[in-house]
Amino acid sequence: MLRKAMQVLQLYTPARKELGVIEAARLLGRPKSTVSRLMGAMEEAGFLDRAESGRYRVSMQMTAVGEMAKQATSLQRMARPVLESLAAATGETSNLVILTDGAGVNVEAVESPRPVMHMGMVGRRFPLHASAACKAILAWKSDEEICGLLRLPLEPCTPATITGLEVLMAELAGVRARGYATNWVELEDDLVAVGAPVRDHRGEVVAAISISAPISRMRREDLPRVGSEVAHAAEALSRALGWR
Repeated sequence: MLRKAMQVLQLYTPARKELGVIEAARLLGRPKSTVSRLMGAMEEAGFLDRAESGRYRVSMQMTAVGEMAKQATSLQRMARPVLESLAAATGETSNLVILTDGAGVNVEAVESPRPVMHMGMVGRRFPLHASAACKAILAWKSDEEICGLLRLPLEPCTPATITGLEVLMAELAGVRARGYATNWVELEDDLVAVGAPVRDHRGEVVAAISISAPISRMRREDLPRVGSEVAHAAEALSRALGWR
């Protein structure tokens, strides 16, 4: 899925700023129905916007991702082997997330080796209050910083989303105590995730590593074990960044 999405993005050039499904299908040499579904999914994920003409163009969010890529390339390169090891150890999709423009953004992912998986789409944005990775980053910020980053009121993504500021602050205190954050169907109805903070050489939390899995494959009693694995992976990347 990620490879196919990248192939679509590579069709765009300064001279070709918009693409219809038929044109994209012709350029890719794929069936129109397949490309239509793919571009629709990319629009939903924030990669593409649809113009009034019905044609697709690269979204403004991708501009921000491009700027982040300039800053995050070395972090992504160093994170890749850690994410690969974590995905192999847990059997679930592993992700590297950073904060930008008031949201979390997935800047690297290694997909689960299992046939049924949660897709880790690079470039996907997450609300700060409903993502395990984002909560893992927020937890080590001051209350003032947290309130400045959050977009109030907190919007529900599912019935389980934390929408109360006091409840979220208590949740973040728990994250600091445990060393990892969880997301139990707070972002999507069938998604469970666990995230842990990544620190740089100064000890500042600059990113988070997380795993995401279908709820059918995770039990609440599994969370401490999985949390320990994710925290260990995040610590490995932190040490590679110079943290001691």
